[in-house]
Formats: sequence, C-alpha cells, structure tokens
Amino acid sequence: MKNKNFETYIKYISDLFKDNAKKAKLEADNPKEGDSDYNTGYLMAYYEVISTMKKQAFLFDLDQEDLSLSDIEPDRDLI
Repeated sequence: MKNKNFETYIKYISDLFKDNAKKAKLEADNPKEGDSDYNTGYLMAYYEVISTMKKQAFLFDLDQEDLSLSDIEPDRDLI
C-alpha cells in the first residue's frame, strides 16, 4: 500500500465521519416525532468515533490536521 493512498483514504474517511456527525447533530437537535432517542444515540456513536480518533492520533503523535480532524471538537460540536 502506498502512503499517499493511505493518507488520502484517512482524510476521506475523517471528512465523511465529520459530515455525517454534523448531520446527526442537526437531526438530534431537531428530531421528528418519535426519533429523538434514535437520533441522540446515532449522534453519540459519531461522538465516540471522532473522539477516539482524535485521542489515538495524539497517542501516536499524529498531527490532527494531517488526518483532517483539526476542525472538529466533539465536546463543542457534537454535544
């Protein structure tokens, strides 16, 4: 596997998770009748994934900007 392909893949996945998390946040903040619990759980799943990715990046001394994670703060943006 080429490092450039891997880097592109990680950035793409990070961007995809962030976009989905932002949509989940909107849906959790404005639930349709009967969807509130589901939407909140869906949002919390993205919160956990993005939080874990950011924490592990720190532990592996990876720059969050290189992973396309520097522009999201789960505690600020997803709660």
